Amino acid sequence: MNTSGTTKLQIISLLSDINREGIGNVIAYLEHSDYFSAHCHHHHRFKGGLAEHSLGVYWEMRAFAPDLPDESCRIVALLHDLCTTHLDGYDAIGYHHHGQRSVDLLDALGLDLHDEERLAISHHMHHVPQSDYNSETELWHYLHFCDRRNANES
Repeated sequence: MNTSGTTKLQIISLLSDINREGIGNVIAYLEHSDYFSAHCHHHHRFKGGLAEHSLGVYWEMRAFAPDLPDESCRIVALLHDLCTTHLDGYDAIGYHHHGQRSVDLLDALGLDLHDEERLAISHHMHHVPQSDYNSETELWHYLHFCDRRNANES
């Protein structure tokens, strides 16, 4: 599987516009890892690659939650399945569950994650009871919803 050049350019552009500690390391990791050629995570029915899925999740989040901070949407949507990528020297980072390994990789790359972004990525596959929803779980809620919607899951 190979990502179209347009998808790669869009993702790099979206991330390059983020002014945050460590984002350059993340972009370098994406360009040198198999992020742009990797298949989507096995829990999805999505037939495209990881990059196409991640970009699709971003566009879904913008459509369903236009009031959420765009920078946070870019980070969580484009990087939530980072744990499925491979690059020598990074494959042994994080032995936790799927989402937490993505957070561990982002921490290793020095990306300054906000608490809400960390929660959204680490728990994007898990359900949070409706009674626990608050302003800190809104980003998680839309990532969880849009991830499944884009991946053709119920």
